[in-house]
Amino acid sequence: MRFLTLFSVLLLFFLSGCEQSSQPPEQTTAAPKAVQRSKVSTGSGLFHQPITPQLLELPDEALAYWRTAAVEKPALVLFSFDPLLKPIPSSLQQQARKLALTGSPQQLRQHGSINTAEPLILPTQTVTAALDAGMFSKLYWIFPSKVQPEQLDLAKFRSQLLEKKIITAEEAAGINLLNGVYTGQIRGVPFEAVHYQRLRDIAGPLVLHIDTGFFRGLYDNEIKTPLYNLLRDTVDSLRARNWQPSVTTLSYSTAEGAVSLDVRFVISNLAELMQNPALLDGDMPKEWQLRSEALYAGDMYSQSKQQQLAQQLVQVAPNSAAAHYDRFQALFLDKRLEPALQALQRAVALDPGYAAAYLQLARIAAKEGKPNKALKLLTPAEKQFPEYPFIPLQKAQLLTDIGQYATAEKYLSSLPQQWSPIYHANIPAVVAALQRRIAKGGESE
Repeated sequence: MRFLTLFSVLLLFFLSGCEQSSQPPEQTTAAPKAVQRSKVSTGSGLFHQPITPQLLELPDEALAYWRTAAVEKPALVLFSFDPLLKPIPSSLQQQARKLALTGSPQQLRQHGSINTAEPLILPTQTVTAALDAGMFSKLYWIFPSKVQPEQLDLAKFRSQLLEKKIITAEEAAGINLLNGVYTGQIRGVPFEAVHYQRLRDIAGPLVLHIDTGFFRGLYDNEIKTPLYNLLRDTVDSLRARNWQPSVTTLSYSTAEGAVSLDVRFVISNLAELMQNPALLDGDMPKEWQLRSEALYAGDMYSQSKQQQLAQQLVQVAPNSAAAHYDRFQALFLDKRLEPALQALQRAVALDPGYAAAYLQLARIAAKEGKPNKALKLLTPAEKQFPEYPFIPLQKAQLLTDIGQYATAEKYLSSLPQQWSPIYHANIPAVVAALQRRIAKGGESE
């Protein structure tokens, strides 16, 4: 997570509080040996037999797949740092329900992010929308926690849910805690918030969703809690349950910055294990071993070792988007900007989700007073995120700043006419002010 640690003004850290203290001299301590994988045991469920999960950018895109299983009235099993139960404004509830039940994947992307013009279901409202649409008979939220199950605090849990307006006072009073499991009702549906160490068998049909943020609540650094160890432990726990989900969805959650691009690979690798459980035999793949060592080297402040390993990654896995992104970061931190951008371009070609890095870089360039560089960086991001009108809006602002009024007007005219009065009430005024600047500047030419 070196990229976001260095440029903390951009996005949330993968884990809050992971800032490093003053940098000590480089160390050459070797990373731990690759984790040994146990043999896949006999079974017919998850991580015993191959399945193909749906890979999604944001959790709310899962609604298009969850509803296909709704006739079975399954339980939803959610592995996430956030329960995704934030309330939907009353004025949007009818539209949100229709979108959840009938919206295409494209429509969900157009109305499923704060970065869109008219959001209807935000990622943190995903489960709320699903429950309001009657998709599930029960909710299991598997939450990460650094405290032991016996240390959980019922009063604090109730207070947190009330503060976030996830539950009513009546629902809060009905929540109980026993052996690491909170039980109660939410929106008329039985609800269990389960400490990740308390997984158990689940009877009946189920839908499984895992968000990258789940690992956020467990991670400290590569020295204390190596990410691949966390991934392995999660997989082992799931395999022991032998669940057979009718639908499995995985969300990266990197597009809005809730999770750093640095750890996007976790979900990709998790999907690989679901598709090919035989990977659980023996040592982890060579690419994963090298990445584990590179992450460790980063936490040990061995930058030269990290760069060497990043180069090996793309040689071992030339078709891995994560490998090219790792190399981008190593080159960028070494201030080798042109080869770094080439590596990023290759990563985006293999996985368009990495284009969010261009938005980060454009913000840096704009802040450093380099509008032309920022404009150049926004172009590939605009191509990959056409549903984000804030990209052309930012371009129009930058072009206005450098006096290219005619081009700025073209970008401004491409913006949506309607903006959410709830989430983007100020944007029409921003656009109008920019139009006045452009008109005034054009007159003076």
